[in-house]
Amino acid sequence: MSKLLEQVLYANIYLQPIQFFLVITTNIINIRILCSRALRSSPCTYYFLAYAIFSINYNALVCPTQFLRGFYIDWANTLVGCKMHFYFIFVAPVQAKVMLLLASFDRYCSSSQSRQLHSRSTIRTARLCVVIGSIISAIYMLPMLLIYNWDETSKKCLRHSDTLIHMYTLSQIVFYYILAPILMLIFGLLTIYNIRRQSTRALRLSRYMRGRRTEGQLARMLILQVSVHLILVLPFGITYSMNAFDPSTRTPHILAVRYILVMWQQCDYFVSFFLYILSGNVYRQEFIRLLKSTRWHHTPPMQSFIHQRIIAKDEISLVKTNIVSSMKMNGVSV
Repeated sequence: MSKLLEQVLYANIYLQPIQFFLVITTNIINIRILCSRALRSSPCTYYFLAYAIFSINYNALVCPTQFLRGFYIDWANTLVGCKMHFYFIFVAPVQAKVMLLLASFDRYCSSSQSRQLHSRSTIRTARLCVVIGSIISAIYMLPMLLIYNWDETSKKCLRHSDTLIHMYTLSQIVFYYILAPILMLIFGLLTIYNIRRQSTRALRLSRYMRGRRTEGQLARMLILQVSVHLILVLPFGITYSMNAFDPSTRTPHILAVRYILVMWQQCDYFVSFFLYILSGNVYRQEFIRLLKSTRWHHTPPMQSFIHQRIIAKDEISLVKTNIVSSMKMNGVSV
């Protein structure tokens, strides 16, 4: 084992609990805000919700795994763990990627002036796509259960290498690191183009204007998230591709770099909260409202009682003032 790998494993002992806390906390807040009345009326919100859930699922598994590796405990080095480990480690990121891709397509449809495309952006369609996309992703990743096998002789979890496995691995790399990012960028650019075209038109109904502003902010949030997502995910994809097709690259130094890039990739699953705060005004407002409601629920009993008494006195004074004013208007002496 190289010294770099030892240092990376040791760093995981301290970094993984922080990663775990950030992912769980930020995604729970995301779910709470996305379920608010201002945001849940948009189909894109359901893709964001699914992405937050898959982010929690992924890090609930990978953070303890990386943490235990710091103590040289790897649950993949067992007969059952060898098969289950890689499936569950890889299936959640694929499902999360599918949700971002579907959200990008939804924003394009929602911003399009074509009735046929615009009609596809509905809450019912979004819910159906979330379920279907999750199931198809889980089925697509099932071969991961067969690729790895436990070798009793070397006491290691080894990866098979044949033509079919190489073809399947290539399809993973093409979809996850090439096709999906390209489609996200295309839909993102088309969405920006459609929004700019619509912004030149005068909208008459204020309610419709508010709805379109929310849709535009969701599109801006998604485009920023996709851009950062590519920066955080692609480096690991390069290392994974090297290890998948060239066994000679599976050295301790490359493994250390791979674990570092795993930590870098993990940032993708909590940074979305900060990107939403940065790019979405409606999201910031809902977050501030959530903070205020939390502060109100945690107000000390005596302070809350005094506040209620003050409000009651103000209401009584207002009623008295209204009664006196009405009596004077009716000519009654006070």
